[in-house]
Amino acid sequence: MKYSLLQYFALLLIILSIGCEDEKEDDSAGNLAESGTVYGTITFSGIWPDSGQVLLTLDTSFPPTGPPAKFEYVTSEGLADSKYDYSLDNLSFASYGAISVTYWPEDYPNGTYSMLGGNFQAMIVTQDESELEVNLSAIFQ
Repeated sequence: MKYSLLQYFALLLIILSIGCEDEKEDDSAGNLAESGTVYGTITFSGIWPDSGQVLLTLDTSFPPTGPPAKFEYVTSEGLADSKYDYSLDNLSFASYGAISVTYWPEDYPNGTYSMLGGNFQAMIVTQDESELEVNLSAIFQ
């Protein structure tokens, strides 16, 4: 009986030691991002319009050839000292061609929209560099 109890104890010890993972081996794989983020601050100048919409868009190419990869409406209520902090989260790892701030008047599509500002250079979001800060200026004229 003692011999069987020792065998079970040894087997239990082996199972427990095999089941424990070496955390140091998995640290590099466990810390990789699953999606990316483009974030920053938009500094507005000029007089905010009484009507219409202000839109922040992130596009995969410039000029845009389809719907944006991400967008966000910007309201005057969201400003603090003429600044708006934004964060476009859960992005695919890719190269983005433009991030822009536009004003769309109430009568669009019969009217035209206005470009207020943006960044029109390649922005690359990768698993290793998953967060990208892009600060913008937007001018109402």
